[in-house]
Amino acid sequence: MMDRLADVLRARRGPWGRWTLDRMGELLRLGEIPRDGPYLQVAGTAGKGSVCALVERGLRAAGLRTGLYTSPHLVDWEERVRIDGKAIGREDFEKLITRWLELAARTTAPDGEGAPSGFELLTAAGLDHFRRRRVDVGILEVGLGGRLDATGAVRPELCAIVTIGLDHQDVLGETLEEIAAEKAGILRPGVPVLLGPMAAEAEAVIRDVAARVGAPILPEVSLARPRLRHLHGAEQEKNLPLAISLAWHWLQIHGPWTEENWKKCLAAMALARWPGRWDVRSLAGRSWIFDATLNACALPYLRRNWENFCRGRALRPSVVTASLDRRRAQVLVPYLASVAGEVIFVAMEEERALAGEELVSFLPKNFSGPVTIVGEGELDRLKPRMDPVLVTGSIHLTGLVLAALARRHPGFVPVGDL
Repeated sequence: MMDRLADVLRARRGPWGRWTLDRMGELLRLGEIPRDGPYLQVAGTAGKGSVCALVERGLRAAGLRTGLYTSPHLVDWEERVRIDGKAIGREDFEKLITRWLELAARTTAPDGEGAPSGFELLTAAGLDHFRRRRVDVGILEVGLGGRLDATGAVRPELCAIVTIGLDHQDVLGETLEEIAAEKAGILRPGVPVLLGPMAAEAEAVIRDVAARVGAPILPEVSLARPRLRHLHGAEQEKNLPLAISLAWHWLQIHGPWTEENWKKCLAAMALARWPGRWDVRSLAGRSWIFDATLNACALPYLRRNWENFCRGRALRPSVVTASLDRRRAQVLVPYLASVAGEVIFVAMEEERALAGEELVSFLPKNFSGPVTIVGEGELDRLKPRMDPVLVTGSIHLTGLVLAALARRHPGFVPVGDL
């Protein structure tokens, strides 16, 4: 049944020009999901998933029942909806999606006009699960942009914009200012917002929108930072202060606030996990690095992470990469070639995926290492020549390789609880 539902969700990819919060609002009305609730919403070009994971882990330890809604998933659709760090069970997930497909039929014309997208259905299902499980805080990661994103159909009690970078320019705009304006669409009158570090021109746009709609900008709090045990990437240096501030302000506003709770919150943040983000694992005597770097905004962190991993050693990894976007690949592939001993391009079956031959065309002419193109179905037989193996360029690819390794190595857990 899950395979059939997954096909339905994939097929419902609505074009940007037809996105509207009115449709999502009507869907929630039919499902009797309140628009107001204990929601914490996080937007941004990069890092928003890590911030959500950090905040969730901290607030859970402070005694709150947490809901976490993120996208996309790595291996299983159920990863997108979590209660207290655990993914929703398959049976519950199938029941929820089936329920929302039935409700969606009421809003859809015979010609298909008005049909909710797969992401809208998933968002509605996540909010429904939060309501049924009576969460104290529902943490929502914005999917794309902000102004028209399905998570914006509810009114959060606190929100954040992690960073602004050039990505999804085909729908969000060509400049930082245009992209910032789209992401500032999550701001609501009277709803406080925190901002992560970003370019001055982007921040100016967000501050202007905040002033116009009456969204107070809260200050980042200067507090002791725990040493992260499992989140190792350089990008976490900017994500952690924002996550700490979000958790601190939430507990100050909503409680329960005690010094002891705050200590538990910080200690738990140190143990937060977010698989697939500079995620270094040892398997069968070889190091595998999974990093979902997929845009130019995240590339500087990939570069720093690789340099830190090498520590002066002349390592030449097997790079396994793919992309869903031509602009991203044009930036990422030349850098990967500069450090790689071997490049394996994966021709993914996803509709938007670039063909292997196109990915090869982005390699510098002077790259002399082995180059291979493999199909998605060949990942179970993947045999990189080098050690370590760096898997990067696409969240979808990261999940495919994790799943393939889990099939080959019993006991290997690709994602797990947070």
